[in-house]
Amino acid sequence: MSETTGANVWVTEDTKHRFLGQDVAHPASGRRGTVGAVLIYVSKLTGRPVRKVAHMRPLDHSGREWTADPDTLQPVADSAQTSRTKG
Repeated sequence: MSETTGANVWVTEDTKHRFLGQDVAHPASGRRGTVGAVLIYVSKLTGRPVRKVAHMRPLDHSGREWTADPDTLQPVADSAQTSRTKG
């Protein structure tokens, strides 16, 4: 687990997130992508998580990465990744 400090938060990478490296759907944007990282922002004052952010790479290889709330992501069962792991 790596940590970076900011103004009032610590930023920690969630290296064991269930969607890390998985193909997922982001319903809010209608996009599909692979989760490359999930970051947790923790308050320096309270020690409690204040925000989680998933960093996504698009499945269509368009090059436009985006971020999303990891709690809103849904697994994609019919992705190329699924066929790669079966074959």
